[in-house]
Amino acid sequence: MKLTRLVLSDLHLGVGSRPGELNVFEDFHFDDDFAELLAHYDREAGEDGEVELILNGDVFDLLKVKIGGIWPTEITDDIATEKVRQCMDGHPKFVIGLKRFLAKERRRLVFLPGNHDLDMWFPGPQELFKRYVAPGAAADRVHFVTSSDTYYLPEGIQIRHGHQLERIHRVDYANMTKKRRDGTEILDLPWGSLWILEVMNPAKALRSYVDRIQPLGRFLLAALLFDTRFVARFMYHTSAYWLRRRVFNLEAWRERLRWLPKALREEIIALGGFDEAAVRALKKMRGVQYLIVGHSHGPRFRQLPDGKILVNTGTWMRMINLDIRHLGQDSGLTYCRIEYSEDGRPTVNLMRWLGSRRPYQIVPYAD
Repeated sequence: MKLTRLVLSDLHLGVGSRPGELNVFEDFHFDDDFAELLAHYDREAGEDGEVELILNGDVFDLLKVKIGGIWPTEITDDIATEKVRQCMDGHPKFVIGLKRFLAKERRRLVFLPGNHDLDMWFPGPQELFKRYVAPGAAADRVHFVTSSDTYYLPEGIQIRHGHQLERIHRVDYANMTKKRRDGTEILDLPWGSLWILEVMNPAKALRSYVDRIQPLGRFLLAALLFDTRFVARFMYHTSAYWLRRRVFNLEAWRERLRWLPKALREEIIALGGFDEAAVRALKKMRGVQYLIVGHSHGPRFRQLPDGKILVNTGTWMRMINLDIRHLGQDSGLTYCRIEYSEDGRPTVNLMRWLGSRRPYQIVPYAD
């Protein structure tokens, strides 16, 4: 029986867009392509083959979803469920594609939350997701990985979203929630998520492309000349936020002084070094031949000197790259495919979905 595994990450579904209206917080525009990809592998596998779809984090961009006109920083189960509902309702073709895929018994889905959809840790969003895409018995074939950041495969393959490799996005899976004064459980968000909610989202409202540029530091440096007021405002709010959240909330000056050098090294200098962090993690892993990640939005397929392979599935967002090696590159609809030989040996490839050539494409907004 042939088994195929597909790994996708960083789709960043928002609440959708209405024709003729601009939603700067919606970055997923490939519902048809996603459904087409699933249908292709469904047909290819046939009735006897198995397909496991692994959604490896940041499938939803729940940090950009407003509740009551604001981006909530205290996420309860009910708030998380409502945010997921808005995203599912905003992307009906995405939902239909998943539902058709999971209608067959030999189709499975594994969901690993990333730093943009940590809300999926709560049971409410999980149940809602299954009601939309896997009604009835199909729900038993949907699995959420929430006790850690890793999906372990027996063939020496580890799948991680990757946020745990960066201190600013790291969470404690043993203590994912904290209690408010009224006893309500809320997500204990990492400071990177809070920075997105309080600094990056307002900046994106002014410059819709700001979170799609890599590397961000290079853009800010150039924009000092061409968009000085915006950069000054962005840096002011970022600096004020970092000092408020990461320095002046510590209990004692001695603790601050002891902690500050490490914070500067891990949280400031390390920004942009995700590839190196992933390589270091892979080198330390025993019995692991392949590490598949997402998170950084840069598709990668690298073989290390010891033969181990690092795969980054990239993103389905339209990115703007200022790195000279990938200048202007929109990396396309990338994903990872894992296939197995008759003796069970895996073949891991980074893929780009091309799909069928359609004669036209709907333009949802133009100004």
